[in-house]
Amino acid sequence: MNRLLTQKIFIPLSHFRRRRHADMRAVFAAYEEGLKFRQSAKQWSEEQKRAWILQTLRRAVRRAASETDYYAELFEKINFDPKADFTFEDYARLPVLERADVLEAQEKLITKNIPREQLQKDATGGSTGVPTEIWLGAEERGWKESGIDFSFERIGVSNGAKTAYFWGHHLDPQTSDGIADRLRAFVTNTRWFDCFRLSPEVFSRYHREFERWKPDCIVAYAGALGQFAEFLRENKIRPKNYPRVCFVTGAEKLYAQHRAAIEEVFGKPVYERYGGRDFGGAAIQTGGRENLEYEIDWAWALVEPETSEENAPVIITKLHADAMPMLRYRTGDVGRFAANSGSGHPAFFLREVVGRELDRIWLTDGRSVHGSTMPHLLKDFAVREFQFIQAEDYSVELQIAPKNGFDIEQKNSILQTIETIFPDLPVKLKIVEEVQRTRANKLRPVITNVKK
Repeated sequence: MNRLLTQKIFIPLSHFRRRRHADMRAVFAAYEEGLKFRQSAKQWSEEQKRAWILQTLRRAVRRAASETDYYAELFEKINFDPKADFTFEDYARLPVLERADVLEAQEKLITKNIPREQLQKDATGGSTGVPTEIWLGAEERGWKESGIDFSFERIGVSNGAKTAYFWGHHLDPQTSDGIADRLRAFVTNTRWFDCFRLSPEVFSRYHREFERWKPDCIVAYAGALGQFAEFLRENKIRPKNYPRVCFVTGAEKLYAQHRAAIEEVFGKPVYERYGGRDFGGAAIQTGGRENLEYEIDWAWALVEPETSEENAPVIITKLHADAMPMLRYRTGDVGRFAANSGSGHPAFFLREVVGRELDRIWLTDGRSVHGSTMPHLLKDFAVREFQFIQAEDYSVELQIAPKNGFDIEQKNSILQTIETIFPDLPVKLKIVEEVQRTRANKLRPVITNVKK
């Protein structure tokens, strides 16, 4: 009943209000434009997509040059003419924008053509250091919102569907018992379930609430959802009423063992979403368990590999960043691209998001082992969660939060496995109740303090 009210009454009323309200009109116009374009371009060929992206990219580059001091100075310095009809190969010659560049430039990156009071500030979670502040204009906000709605429609979750957010972030709105919050939740047909502080008691309570409320979709932190599925499996609890359609995970990488547990316990598809507060929702899985490729929202961003290697740093250009253009921005992630992908050229699929660039253990000879291999090493042990912490002297401490069944034999077997991978590094294992999260409540499997 609430879904019909949301779809037939509340959403149309919200759209009507946004069209009439001066402060919302431009954002909603961009939302409608973005949604209409994506729907009309669903059957386009890659050639048509590339032509549109190049045209839109040229507009974004020219706007950056004329509206920001940062890019006006940069283009003059490197002798790049933004008014020319440049190619993707020409665009690949632009230097990569680092997070440190954004932190340092700030005001120089913000447009001079839009009054500051019309801009909206956002920030990253600061999980790898100082939060990065991003400014959004009406065009970016509208295209970003429509991208979320369009991607959810692609996986069978229509606007107004009953959605539970198994989420938690110090920058996100938190649930409360206030009348306004209850009304907002009812109107949007959503509920929030905090994933910050989890325990068997919390998991049991959430299970009962999910069973009563019967959400169509659960949007969740990947690690928290994986732990929830493992708790239900260990306690032989089989959900009956949720979710009715699917799960969508984000915020951190969904590991294979967690995906397997979720699909085994719930029998519903899991779609992993890739994005960030600084660059928006870039891609989402749409093929179910048969195809785990990420479909890139090419109408939103040009996504490219930095190098020609199969696993390469992910570089993103937002095509509608009207307030703070970020050209060839390094996301900090490593992606597995198709063999024909090239620097500067748009990719339309990501085979896999491998993990963070910095999440690796360094060996004394200069080589490294990426953090994406670690879950595989520990998947057959009774380990609930783990974290490798490497000190400046290259020594490694493996912190493990164990599950039932973990014993001294497993501990010794893990140490032998790790010592084989890192033969020249001192390694010790520490048992903990819970692995410490970042400020954004994300679990980083590997943290290194080796200076490189």
